[in-house]
Amino acid sequence: MNSNKRSVTVSANSIGVDSGMIMVGDLRYLDSVPLRDDRAALDISGQIFDQLLIPGLYELTWNIPETYNGDIKGHRTLDVRTGDIFVCDPCYIIGGPDEEWMDWLNANDYGRDLKSDEVMIIDEMGGDGCYKVMLSFRRIGDLKK
Repeated sequence: MNSNKRSVTVSANSIGVDSGMIMVGDLRYLDSVPLRDDRAALDISGQIFDQLLIPGLYELTWNIPETYNGDIKGHRTLDVRTGDIFVCDPCYIIGGPDEEWMDWLNANDYGRDLKSDEVMIIDEMGGDGCYKVMLSFRRIGDLKK
């Protein structure tokens, strides 16, 4: 990637969803949660974009066509610290035993209160399935210290 590039658009294809949510974030976020099989489960069930972005504060605009609720879209800001972005259903990667998954869900209000600016949840699809997630990142500033 060109380090002068201030906006990037990518498509994560065939993201399987069984928990009703899709997580998008900087790969560093996964260092703070218990993982099932490290990166192996993520490589199988999600998608990783290595060195997609230079570190910074980004406006992320997302669009998912053909969900149970029709085409859905939204936006928010995201802290990108490593430049590596992942997209997946968190149920495939967080928590080894089921109780760790449930602990994460309860601690984060089922993804509505993640306590991190490095990650976000999309849960407007209306059901489980396999989705194409289009993401557009626009750098809007430097990271907060």
